Amino acid sequence: MAFPSAPSALWIVSLLTVLFTAVVHSSIVNDDDPLQPVTSDETVSVGGKVTLTCRVAESDNSSLQWSNTAQQTLYFGEKRALRDNRIQLNRSTPTELSITISEVQLSDEGEYTCSIFTMPVRTARATVTVLGVPGKPQISGFENPVRDGETVTLTCTSTGSKPPARLRWFKGREEVEGRPDVVESVPDDPTYNVSRELTLEVSASDDNVPITCAVDHPSLAPGDKRSEQPLRVLYPPEVYISPDEMMPIEGQKFSLRCLGKGNPEPADYVWERKDGEIPLLSKADGAVLSFLMLNKSDNGVYVCYADNGIGKGVGEYTLQVQASDMDPIDPDSLDPSSSLSLDSPTSSPFLPSTFLSSSSPPDIFQGSGSEIIDFTHTPSPDTPPPSPVAPTTIPPSAASTTLSNALFPDLPESSPSPTSSFAPPSPATPPPPPPSPLTPSVSVQLNGVNTFTDDARNLTDTTAMSASSGVDHAVIGGVVAVIVFILLCLLIVLGRYLIRHKGTYLTHEAKGSDDAPDADTAIINAEGGHSGAEDKKEYFI
Repeated sequence: MAFPSAPSALWIVSLLTVLFTAVVHSSIVNDDDPLQPVTSDETVSVGGKVTLTCRVAESDNSSLQWSNTAQQTLYFGEKRALRDNRIQLNRSTPTELSITISEVQLSDEGEYTCSIFTMPVRTARATVTVLGVPGKPQISGFENPVRDGETVTLTCTSTGSKPPARLRWFKGREEVEGRPDVVESVPDDPTYNVSRELTLEVSASDDNVPITCAVDHPSLAPGDKRSEQPLRVLYPPEVYISPDEMMPIEGQKFSLRCLGKGNPEPADYVWERKDGEIPLLSKADGAVLSFLMLNKSDNGVYVCYADNGIGKGVGEYTLQVQASDMDPIDPDSLDPSSSLSLDSPTSSPFLPSTFLSSSSPPDIFQGSGSEIIDFTHTPSPDTPPPSPVAPTTIPPSAASTTLSNALFPDLPESSPSPTSSFAPPSPATPPPPPPSPLTPSVSVQLNGVNTFTDDARNLTDTTAMSASSGVDHAVIGGVVAVIVFILLCLLIVLGRYLIRHKGTYLTHEAKGSDDAPDADTAIINAEGGHSGAEDKKEYFI
């Protein structure tokens, strides 16, 4: 092996020292060189817009220049060098040159060079990173509904991302963890396809719950791209029975409705009764069981079965028929000789509660026919209570006479019949006995049954009924008076008409009628026969 001589070795060492000194000097000069251009790296998404800026601290009248990744000149000062309409001049001064690139493509990614032609030439580089925007995620594996309790596997896929995107799963608003992302590169393209799977065991509560796949990527804002699909779960119906009335009452109509919540909705319904057969007066029509008239024999537990093809649901309802509040009273079962007490408003089946609860009863309530209900006022504290009034019967003749006098007051009053029992008391009638300290009583005669009570305040005020009867009589009297007035007017007009048209007609034909044997001869003899026919005149007396 041959070694270099001493002068040659010394020369090599000297050369290395000079080169090292030059490098150190150049680095020091570049740091403080006001003519050194300065740039910055940029990141942009596909389809976006990026601005590249080159600046120097001082200018020596040298021009700045931008070149692309292939070292092709884009702009030299204000002059366009490459015919690409996507690249435009943004600003050009002695100390700054900035350009914009719109509709950025993946091929635009790389290093761009800014140069200033001084002695020596100074340069700076800017790296442009282009992000591939991922596509909207697609969910697959859930084309058909799933039965309750089964397992389903969903797959979310996103394409065209650079760098690879990250996928996330959500069930409702809660994030769920799936399998790791699977990243695949695209041949002849710098982008990637990403997929991720999610396995779920579904239940009836998951029906219509949304499953969401979201994409995380630097080119997207959170939530910009996501896909959502609701779960469709098939499950048997849950059945419950709803009555149309909360309290079923005996004798009324009633119905039960079977409500089944399932997917799909139940279509077949079957009604049964646990403790026996369905009543004859009931009818099952699909989901509705109707009772035409409730009876206590309808009490029991009713069961509804609902079937939707996936399974059957069962619902139960216990029917308890309540008795009616008021049982009807058969009038034929009453004893005419019995006496009913009216001490309380609810003790009488004949009088309504509003009739019995009035605090100011009337003096007399007149019923139909010969019945009269006589009520006495409750005495005031200063006036002693009157004696009980016995029931009084008005004969039909007296009632008709009173009605005639009310309608025609100008007619003479008819004297009462000697056999009438309705007569005013004579002056010789002895005064009534002193008032009793007991509470005034009331006598009610209804259909031959006399009823007595010690408290007249429980009876209602019949002033309204008496006033109504008086109003009816007044209306009848007014109608009769109008009819009579109209008849009188017609008679007067007819009489005047007959009087005005009554008289004797005298004509020329009547002359000579005394001596003429017949009418023709009289007409001929009347003032010269036919010669005076044109002068005939008629006179009206």
